[in-house]
Amino acid sequence: MDYPFLFRKSMALGFRVGDLHEKIENLGILFTDEIEELNEKARRALLGEKEDLYLLAKTAIFFHRRFSFYLENFEIEKNYYLSLADKFASKIEGEVGKYMRYQILKEKGDLDGAQEIIDELIEEYGRREYMIEKGKLLVDMEKWGAAIQHYNTMLQENEDDKEVWKLLAYALYKAEKYEDAERAYLRVLEMDSEDSEAWYYRGLCLKAMDKWGGALQSFQSAVRKNPKFLEAYEEILSILEDRGMYNRALSTLLKMKEEGFEVDERIREMEERVK
Repeated sequence: MDYPFLFRKSMALGFRVGDLHEKIENLGILFTDEIEELNEKARRALLGEKEDLYLLAKTAIFFHRRFSFYLENFEIEKNYYLSLADKFASKIEGEVGKYMRYQILKEKGDLDGAQEIIDELIEEYGRREYMIEKGKLLVDMEKWGAAIQHYNTMLQENEDDKEVWKLLAYALYKAEKYEDAERAYLRVLEMDSEDSEAWYYRGLCLKAMDKWGGALQSFQSAVRKNPKFLEAYEEILSILEDRGMYNRALSTLLKMKEEGFEVDERIREMEERVK
């Protein structure tokens, strides 16, 4: 195929920042000449020539995440980019190739196959990043108990690991262990009171336990820390409207408008309720 990544034109306009590796790792903007370069690298690699296979496999995964939903419009199989990534990753030896294949299986939805590989990586290399990744995978598989146990084991090694506490809290929340999850989110907030996401999920835990006052305060903390946190605003509005607190709901909508949200129609509706 002349154009393995299918694109020939620029995806967006803007300034070039960093090299291709940096852009692919950070989901950056690619330009016409860069896409042409990637296509040429891919074409040569598929012909057996020596190329940067890691870059090409990462690019294929990048394209799958961003563009795969377009493919059906051109009668191209939806996993085209993942199949392309597989071709490159299969030629990468050692730890890097194995982790790349893990990512591809996860993207394909073969979570059991992905778990086998991540377990092998943990056994062989014991890296913290693989331990973190396994916990996330267990949550994706809805193996809540296993995920909770996994994160608790990690915390035995470092009880002040904020990232692991936050992941544990989320696993507990998904397992509907709301009281334990709320306590875990409080532990996160002890370490970082600026974490708006932790405030938000703590609010969801309290809401699930019918502790509406505490939930409202937690959601309000979330928007104070992050004034653009739409989901937290919606939870605040839900609580206020359910309890007939229309003046406070109107104030919340006006604050949202100040932050750039399109809420004019909702403001007019709430003004009518206030009257």
